Amino acid sequence: MTKPFDLLAEFGKFGLEHKLSLREPTTASAFLRHVGESVDRALDDPALLQGQRAEAMFEALLVSLGEYKLLKQEDGGRVFPTDGFRVPDFRVVLRDGTQWLIEVKNVYEPDPFQQRRQLMTRDYHDGLAAYAAATGAELKLAVFWARWSIWTLVSPERLLDADGVLELDMETAVRVSEMSRLGDRTIGTRPPLTVRLNTDPDRTSPISAGGTVSVTFGATQIFCHGVEVTDQVEKEIAWVFIEHGEWSEHGPRYVVHGDRLEAIEFWWAPEESTDQGFEIVGTLSRMFARYYAGHTVEADAVVQLRAPLRPGWFAPLVERGGRGDSIPLWRFELQPNYEGLGTSEADLAEPQSDSKEESAG
Repeated sequence: MTKPFDLLAEFGKFGLEHKLSLREPTTASAFLRHVGESVDRALDDPALLQGQRAEAMFEALLVSLGEYKLLKQEDGGRVFPTDGFRVPDFRVVLRDGTQWLIEVKNVYEPDPFQQRRQLMTRDYHDGLAAYAAATGAELKLAVFWARWSIWTLVSPERLLDADGVLELDMETAVRVSEMSRLGDRTIGTRPPLTVRLNTDPDRTSPISAGGTVSVTFGATQIFCHGVEVTDQVEKEIAWVFIEHGEWSEHGPRYVVHGDRLEAIEFWWAPEESTDQGFEIVGTLSRMFARYYAGHTVEADAVVQLRAPLRPGWFAPLVERGGRGDSIPLWRFELQPNYEGLGTSEADLAEPQSDSKEESAG
């Protein structure tokens, strides 16, 4: 059984603040009342719930992408001296040894085309920057634009105004986002993705004269651009695209031979084709946001803060030269571009892409 270290620490803090002995029987009951009242207040604070959900989602996203040496929640415990420092949410050590301290923010603006928010005052930024400087790490800001389910990661000091305030809009955040350093990719493949539900011929009746049939399904097949997907990892990739990608669902389509129903098919494809040989399914971070919402949100209300962790879930989609036997993959690493934003530093990188194409037969 796991020892309740965190709970005991909170109990000890409660006893100290209220000058109560932890051994007194009434202290535990008073603590439980305190916890119940605190939980009730939290549940009545939608901004707090959404903020905590976004923070937990960001951690889980990084675990699924797997592009780090170390990931740790940073803002636990006390810091001394108590003045001048603000502790960011996470510490990430990248594969090249670079250390980032990341503060996470959730932004929801009802108007989808007016996504702008003041995210840091001067004092707020200076406290985070002081902590980052003292620990030898770079400060980053991760923002979840909830109205669009988009994650961005920026270097806040490059976006501060003359008063040291950071006010950011989503368009700028996407333009300068550094999420690709954490493994985020824009992914494309060849449509359609098709799920074929094959009937069991021994337990499925012939189609009657009135058009009815008693069906028992047997094996399920998945196809990408007409090629069957048999590899288990590639099947998992296909399901990620189907369940959480940008493509629309179509069907059902009935496969009939004579008076026998052989299969029912559903397929996923973009609403419009670009005729470029592949189509974009979406970004990994946005797919993950949809997965996370499915486990934590019901009727626009937060019902859980955390979803089941999926370590390395997206790793085959992040790795250069990874999978692509049955599902050809195009991977794009979007690089930040600060040109024209009035910063004194050189651009971090020119936009580039990494793509892999495999023959679909």
